[in-house]
Amino acid sequence: MSPLRNYRVLVIDDNRAIHDDFRKILGQGNTDAAADLSSVEDAIFGGTTPAPVIASGGTFEVDSSYQGQEGFAAVEKARRDGRPYAVAFVDMRMPPGWDGLRTVREIWRCDPDINI
Repeated sequence: MSPLRNYRVLVIDDNRAIHDDFRKILGQGNTDAAADLSSVEDAIFGGTTPAPVIASGGTFEVDSSYQGQEGFAAVEKARRDGRPYAVAFVDMRMPPGWDGLRTVREIWRCDPDINI
């Protein structure tokens, strides 16, 4: 990860299949998929779409949390370690713990710079 770019992503969702989907889309080996998508966009929009942004090495760093409190702890630790997340994708319904709204509030209290 270059010092100017942050490709760290946190997925907070109680459904494990969602985490797999994020890894398929953002994870290692997605460069062919991104190129295919770019070709489709060019065909539809006449080549006016920008090239997809691929992280250095072709991957995003995707971490998983399965409950709100666990996600908050991951964000807190990442900040403490000097490796904050750029983006968190947060499910709104995650029984039995914090719901998504509470999770977002707590995360932004800890890290107001994260995109959610």
